[in-house]
Parts: sequence; structure tokens; C-alpha cells
Amino acid sequence: MKKTTLLLLLAACACRTLAQTPEKSDVPISFDTVGADTSRAIAIVDNYLKKVDFSQSRTDSVLCVVSYVVDRSHPHDTMTIYRWYMQPRYNRIEIWQNGRMENAFHSDGVKLFRKFHTGRREWADLTPDSYYNTTIPLDIRGALYDWRSKGAEMYYAGEAQFKGQTVDRVFVTQPEIFDRYYFFERSTGMLGMVLEDEHIFGDRMRGRNAVKVDWRAWEEFVPVHEFYLPRQESYQMESQVVVIQHNYHYEAPQLKLFTEDFRLNR
Repeated sequence: MKKTTLLLLLAACACRTLAQTPEKSDVPISFDTVGADTSRAIAIVDNYLKKVDFSQSRTDSVLCVVSYVVDRSHPHDTMTIYRWYMQPRYNRIEIWQNGRMENAFHSDGVKLFRKFHTGRREWADLTPDSYYNTTIPLDIRGALYDWRSKGAEMYYAGEAQFKGQTVDRVFVTQPEIFDRYYFFERSTGMLGMVLEDEHIFGDRMRGRNAVKVDWRAWEEFVPVHEFYLPRQESYQMESQVVVIQHNYHYEAPQLKLFTEDFRLNR
């Protein structure tokens, strides 16, 4: 897979095969809160977010996430994403391929918001809004995290059957990303599947350079301290299936991870 294609695919966050995908909802795309069960949708989403909330992570350590991204059509073209998080708002992201850092970000969450420009091979400042908008697709917590401040709206779109289980379906419309149907396992409250539509807030986006995946899913969650994070994700776009394996561990605090422009050796 070409690097640019894979970087675009990272805007997606996972899935199973189309044969396992539930039929798309017949709920209208136009969002109308009149008569919609928004309170049930919010309760389902907030219950899930409590389970993946790593504000519960250790305060004396850095949470490190190492993700291996593999295109099944090109298994030797593997990308590795390194992410570090430390309370209260520190974070760093590095994307590596073939022994070369292709993209990176770091922030102290207050005044430093930095991005590594691949073409110029140099670091530059970003505004806070630009930093967070750019890194949303790379947030291990997913697009639903902090949904209120992102301007998302939602309603309960009914139950569905998936692999013999009853799941709750929630429709979410949010600026900058495609309208989505999220499928939550009723027995556990965990997110299992996401289907995207071709609209953003009801506006059809196909043919306007928008990047849309066919399907995505979270296949396994594992406990990390007092919360859960995905072990494996996969998704398909333009007939390419991408699998992402995550590994988690804690490291001793290093403030320079979030305040300095250095590149770690891989």
C-alpha cells in the first residue's frame, strides 16, 4: 500500500467482513430531534465512553500504545503508530514506516501544539483547534470521545441482530466526519461495528474528495488498568482490508516526550 493511501485510511477506525455486516438502517439521514429518542442514545454512548476513559490511567506513568497497521493486500508494507498519553492532557503521536518517521504530533495540552511536516522534515506550531482536528482520527478513544464539545448529535436508531446477538444502533451526525451508525453490544455495552453514510449533517459528500470506508469494527477490547481499550481493529476501503493490532504498556514519566521535537530511534 502506498504511504499516502495508508495515511488516508487511518481516518477510519475498524471492522469485520461485509458478510458479517448488518443491513444498513432505513432511518432517514436527515437529522430531526423531534420525536427522536436522544436520551437513550446519549446513555448508551456515555456508558461506553466510561469504559474506555483513560483519564483513569495511572497518574505516575505514561501510557504507551504501539499499533501495527497492516494492509492484507500488501502485508510487508507495515506501518507502526506510537502514542503516548500522560495525565492530565499530555500526548505524543509518531507514525513510522520503513524505518522513517512519516508524521508526528506532540502537545502539553496547554501552550505547545506541534506537528512534524513530512515534506519539509521539520516541526512547526499548530493552533489548538488545528492540532485536535488533525489528530482526531489517530485518537485511540475514537471519534465519540468528547462528543459534546465536537458538536455531535445523536438518536437511538433501534436494535439489530449481529452474529446472533442483539445490538443497539445509534445514529450520530458530527461536523467533519461522515454520518455514522454505531452498533453497541447490549450485553457488554462495548462498541462492535460502525457503518458510514455518504453524508455529513445531511449533505451528500461523494465526489467531493471525502474519504469513506466501507465498514469498520472493534473486534476485541482488553483491560488496561481501570478501563478498556481495543486490541484489534480492521476496516475496508476501496477493496483494501486493513488490520490494526494494539499493544499497551506503562512507562516511566518523560516530560520531553510532550515538549521536545526530538525523534526517537526505531
